[in-house]
Amino acid sequence: MGKVTLKEIAEISGVSVSTVSRILSGDTSRKTSEETASRVLRAAHDLGFIESRTKSIRKARVPITLSSVFLSDHESLASEFFQRILSGVDREIGRLDEEYNIRYSVASSSDSSFPASLEGTDAAIILGRGSDDVIDSIRGRVPLLIYAGLNSIGGMDEVISDAGRGMADAVRLLYGKGRRRIAYIGPAGTDRVLNEHRFAGYLEGLDSVGIGRGNALYESVHLSPQDGYEGTLRLLDRETPDAIVAANDNAAIGVLRALKERGLDVPGRVMLTGFDDSDAAAFLEPSLTTFSVPAEELGRFAAKIIVDRCMNERDCPIRISIPYTLIERESTEVRS
Repeated sequence: MGKVTLKEIAEISGVSVSTVSRILSGDTSRKTSEETASRVLRAAHDLGFIESRTKSIRKARVPITLSSVFLSDHESLASEFFQRILSGVDREIGRLDEEYNIRYSVASSSDSSFPASLEGTDAAIILGRGSDDVIDSIRGRVPLLIYAGLNSIGGMDEVISDAGRGMADAVRLLYGKGRRRIAYIGPAGTDRVLNEHRFAGYLEGLDSVGIGRGNALYESVHLSPQDGYEGTLRLLDRETPDAIVAANDNAAIGVLRALKERGLDVPGRVMLTGFDDSDAAAFLEPSLTTFSVPAEELGRFAAKIIVDRCMNERDCPIRISIPYTLIERESTEVRS
């Protein structure tokens, strides 16, 4: 494929060359509609505009400019889970930097300079969950992308530990312990997040054990103890399940508090599971059954794969799935 020009992108997008230039450079001095920006960024990506930049990296062996980009609006990059991923990224970059000159930084979609700060970035590791327009804005500016986390984005390299499948496994675990009114507390598709599949996994779990998704019990909440707590209280105001699948350990902390406030014994009256095995999970009362995710390995493999992609020809995206591990504790203990 020859070099793609701004004129070609403009023709496909139905806008002027200057508009294309302004959007791709991140210039916000003139207001552009979200729909127009998305159209231009998709055209740039589909036409292979970023490919010439990628080839120049491979040909010249120039320093690689790599960024970890955090997307989530309702989560913190300082959280334990993301810090573990970043630790893995840092460890692998430290090793690879002996062979390659890697200029590494961390960016967030909440920064005032985002996405313009990504201009000139050769490759990015995407962390967290984001809307399609935010992800498109990155696709249109960064030649090579990889996602590291729990919920697949698609269309790029990925290293994941599949939280959607984890929710289905949690449902099957609870069903096997005799629970039949199994509820879910977590994101449930009511916002614009593109890569969030935990609720779908919960529904698939209900189908797989014969309960059926028509009998789903849930509250859609963000992944924090406060939201887990408030969502559980709303659920309990309507009905009382005999088990709850929390989308992560943070939400499970809030769920546990709400259950205790309502006088519902865990695990006797309501069993509870989390996901990601935070440091706090083993020290809750009762201790939390959860699924351990090798978050550092997510980061380490993501860094390894994206640097390899910078330096070698490969057009098709690859996906590595790193398994999670069930950690059974007191919150799902069967009492005689």
